[in-house]
Amino acid sequence: MSSTLTKAKIAEIISNQVGLSKKDSLEIVEDIINEIGLILAKEGVLKISSFGTFKVNKKKARIVHNPKTSKEVSIEEHNVVSFRPSKVVKNLLNKKKT
Repeated sequence: MSSTLTKAKIAEIISNQVGLSKKDSLEIVEDIINEIGLILAKEGVLKISSFGTFKVNKKKARIVHNPKTSKEVSIEEHNVVSFRPSKVVKNLLNKKKT
């Protein structure tokens, strides 16, 4: 089962629990997400205590085969973000369901 947590849904949860307006809550969520992006772009690593670590990794340029056409396609060097969950998150994920 898959679930998507949107910025609007996060803002709604904050609004309901803290009592801020949905507009103010959405601005906070957007500010946090923008800050995460800026830190990753600048530093390459972001650790969020009790949640996990985001890390920018560089993928080398390579040539791959398109399975539909069997043609070779060149993929340029690019950055990807990996996530390593904290022990707290790992424990939540591995709890036995009763």
